[in-house]
Amino acid sequence: MEVIVGLGIFFILITAVFIAVAVFLPEWLGITGKKAKEVMESHQAENPSKDKTEN
Repeated sequence: MEVIVGLGIFFILITAVFIAVAVFLPEWLGITGKKAKEVMESHQAENPSKDKTEN
């Protein structure tokens, strides 16, 4: 019984850490954060991409 409770607490702790990292440091987990979106938008504004289907 103690093992099950211990693993449950461990799972909740690890889940809380994951959520905290996802909120505060999303780029570490591969989540596109505000900063990455700003960079992508600024690059699109500088270099308008051509449609590759047009020949």
